Amino acid sequence: MSRNKISRYPVKWLAAVAVSVIWIFSVYAAYYTVHKPFTAPIVLAVLDRVADLVICTTLVLLSAAVGSRVMRIEPREATLQDFLFSAGLGLGILSLGTLALGMLGLLWRWLFWVLFLILLIFHARQIKDLLARIKWPSADRTSSRTSLALAAFLGLTLGLALLSALTPPAEWDALVYHLTGPKTYINAGRVVWVPDNFHLSFPALTEMVFTTAMLLKGDIFARLVHLTYGALTTAAILCFSRKHFTGIVPLLAAALFASIPTAVVISTWAYVDLALTFYEFMAFYALANWFDAPEERRWLVIAGVLCGLAFSVKYTGASALVALCVLVAARGLRERSHARRSLVTLVALSLIAGAVASPWLIKNAAHTGNPIYPYIIGGLNWNPLRNSWLTSIGVEMFPLRLLLLPWDITVLGTQGTEAFDATISPYFLALLPLIVFVPKNNRMLMPLSLFTASVYVLWIIAGAATYSTFVLRTRMLLPCFAPLSILAAYVVEQLRQLDREAFSLHRFVIMALGLGLIVNAVSQALSFVHYDPLPFIVGGESREQFLQRMLPDGHYEALSYVNTNLQASARVLFLWEPRSYYCERSCLPDVVFDHFSQLAAENSTADQICESLRDQEVSYVLVNRRWLNVQAQDSLLKPAELELFGDFEQRCLVPLYVDDQLYALYEIRR
Repeated sequence: MSRNKISRYPVKWLAAVAVSVIWIFSVYAAYYTVHKPFTAPIVLAVLDRVADLVICTTLVLLSAAVGSRVMRIEPREATLQDFLFSAGLGLGILSLGTLALGMLGLLWRWLFWVLFLILLIFHARQIKDLLARIKWPSADRTSSRTSLALAAFLGLTLGLALLSALTPPAEWDALVYHLTGPKTYINAGRVVWVPDNFHLSFPALTEMVFTTAMLLKGDIFARLVHLTYGALTTAAILCFSRKHFTGIVPLLAAALFASIPTAVVISTWAYVDLALTFYEFMAFYALANWFDAPEERRWLVIAGVLCGLAFSVKYTGASALVALCVLVAARGLRERSHARRSLVTLVALSLIAGAVASPWLIKNAAHTGNPIYPYIIGGLNWNPLRNSWLTSIGVEMFPLRLLLLPWDITVLGTQGTEAFDATISPYFLALLPLIVFVPKNNRMLMPLSLFTASVYVLWIIAGAATYSTFVLRTRMLLPCFAPLSILAAYVVEQLRQLDREAFSLHRFVIMALGLGLIVNAVSQALSFVHYDPLPFIVGGESREQFLQRMLPDGHYEALSYVNTNLQASARVLFLWEPRSYYCERSCLPDVVFDHFSQLAAENSTADQICESLRDQEVSYVLVNRRWLNVQAQDSLLKPAELELFGDFEQRCLVPLYVDDQLYALYEIRR
């Protein structure tokens, strides 16, 4: 029947429409009842991950709104630069606020949700204005193809990292202390001192943000917090470069930083290194702003605050203050008429940074008697034996070998191994020496170089001074790579000056970089496929299945046995196993691997050790037998101690669980 005929007979037309709609819905309902497109677990899993993303984004925006109030920035006039400084300061305020509530014993989930909602309502208008008015940098029209390619690389990197971060934590330091501390505090309802884990006495700015994240949602949220710091660092590099450089430098600098494999990998973990990188670079950024406009003293204050926040992330964050002092001193020497002002500036920076960092020092002094526990003067629950175990991880390095460090950390450095425990991209080593051939006509080159050199030298000094031998981990050097990314990008841009008709060095370098970034992107994609986070994200893999896959050493299974089979009041001593995050009983992790050595030093026989553990109300012992069998010969564990452990095992321990010589759980004989 044609359309015209139906229009003449409304009843028939309505009947045709009704029958058609009902029939289609009936077919769809019947089909999808049998062939369900989504199951409840899939829907719930996806919604759970979406909730992580939404709450994390909201918390960062709320932090930026709070930070903008401190900076007295009108949201209607905010720029990307203002947003970055506001977010960094706001997250610092959030951390210190969580610490204060924790010291008062107010780490209650309901209280944090109430405060979160109140602050969100109070700052809703400000957040809306901030999002509506912020001016994001546009692409460089003169290099559209290159810019699009670099933007695509950044988008791919961030996208894969975001998906990888939406999974449960399984990384070493996260399970030893970055998340174990927040979990311990939440369970206790307050910030407490944990004598068995000296890491929890380190400055803990990022861990306090993790605590808030875990109170509001969970540990996946904590991983997203670290990814946020990585994204903010990349944006800060882009923003600073847009302000002081031209051409492809901004996007290329951001892409070079995002090309560092270790930076990308750990951005998806609940670690703190990218938070440290962000605060150190932003401190430099603030000082550079003050150099440009000395009348705006707020930038000097902000620089000091950010130095204090950098120290609050990690002891090594003190390098930010030292580096900024070097910059101020160099400026004072160059402009001798302002020497007195430079001295005042140094004092002001130090006082402001010290005031911001002081809560962590005061907490340590109150708990342990040492504000920088456990270094230099030791403190409560620290002794020479424990110190010898801690310092045994260093390696010998001849001074001349230090000259080859840039080559070694680039060519030999590998993530997850003793070879500097980090993988960086080759572009820095390939490009930075070429700076000798290009014009040096940008006034930011010297400050960037001085800042980088200062942080690098302090990294080497810290690697030697913290321990009796060198402990050089390139992951600790990431704050250097933010300014280095800008310097390397500047070299590429300035190579245009060397172009001739016979050969374009600039084009050759761009092609080489393009090839390298393509290889980098393919490597990221393959690593993503190997990691395979999608089954967990969409509910095809449970949390337990994912953790069993990601912790193949039997660790998760052993702790699952502890959680399932031991009474709630059980107290478990770990031997040669520092990871206790997934233990739901009272677990005493062996963070320095010295538990048995301490017992052997205090007790000469197996029976005495057994009695000592009973006195401490320890009823079970979990032994990492893989470490004992494979690595004990290279450690400080003496043959007499090994013999004593064998006797202790025979006389005092009853095996409950043994996993192919990976882990063994024993009950202490009564």
